[in-house]
Amino acid sequence: MTSYSLSRGATRTTIVATWSGEECDQTANITTLSDAEHAKDLAVFLTRLSEAAWDAAAFLDSHPAVEDGIGRLIGKLRAQTEIITPVKLEAGNYRHTGGSFAEVQFLLDHDLDRALTPLTRTQRLTIADELTHDAAERAEALQLLPTGADPDDGSSRIWQMCEVTRSGKLGNLGPLPEGAAGWIERGWGWEYSPARRWGAREQLVRIEQLIAACEAIGGRAGADDEPLQAHLVVPRGHGVDDVEIVYVRSRRDGNHARYFNPYAYMVVTSVRAGGETALGEVAAVDDDTFARLLGEWTRAIPYLRSTDTYVDPATFE
Repeated sequence: MTSYSLSRGATRTTIVATWSGEECDQTANITTLSDAEHAKDLAVFLTRLSEAAWDAAAFLDSHPAVEDGIGRLIGKLRAQTEIITPVKLEAGNYRHTGGSFAEVQFLLDHDLDRALTPLTRTQRLTIADELTHDAAERAEALQLLPTGADPDDGSSRIWQMCEVTRSGKLGNLGPLPEGAAGWIERGWGWEYSPARRWGAREQLVRIEQLIAACEAIGGRAGADDEPLQAHLVVPRGHGVDDVEIVYVRSRRDGNHARYFNPYAYMVVTSVRAGGETALGEVAAVDDDTFARLLGEWTRAIPYLRSTDTYVDPATFE
């Protein structure tokens, strides 16, 4: 979630990129403009774009469309054309088309073209390089963090993955998936390691996916944060009362959020007329075991893996 701030001089204003590193914030000068108001607008738009794209990379199935839109914007910046035209971002068949997706959609279609068109050729190329670098670090995060490893480079932008965003506070509040970063903090406390935050992300994505799958077959469902779980009312017959109540929760070994283990298996229990039954413990990413324990309805909505949202930045023009 790279944010862009201003360093003001006597006659020119520099846009500075800032992101969370391993031990301290990291910065890089991006470009300098003579018009301070123009620099401010551009910094705001770039911040909103980056924060929404990082959030989408972690939690939204529409992230490939987000990166495609950013890639097309980069292509326009590199092309030798006078006017930067809007980029249209289509929702297609994605489930997650609100929140960060809608933010990127609006920026590409309404804001960025007018902020980027007045730039010089050199300034456009500098912005294109910055957008490409930010996207490349997101792509690297999607490959690295599911392995359980943190980045070796203390200045990597990957250290900020799955955090509430710096400026817009994206992910701080709201339901899943829009508020997922805040759910990580409430459920597991503040996690220093982005790999551990990714482990928490995998559990939250499973909770959100099971809720959507249950609703897709006519059930009722919701997410609870105390304890952290999916609460599923699964139809098992034709009668209104012929249902099974299922809880899929993060395993907790104490009374504090820190006792949630982001890598632990999730606990699955069932409540029917005969009482509550423990069905088993399942890794968040294990589609087959969830289907075996609860039924094929759990596949009605796909589980969102990092490979589903990964976009190779080398495909950008």
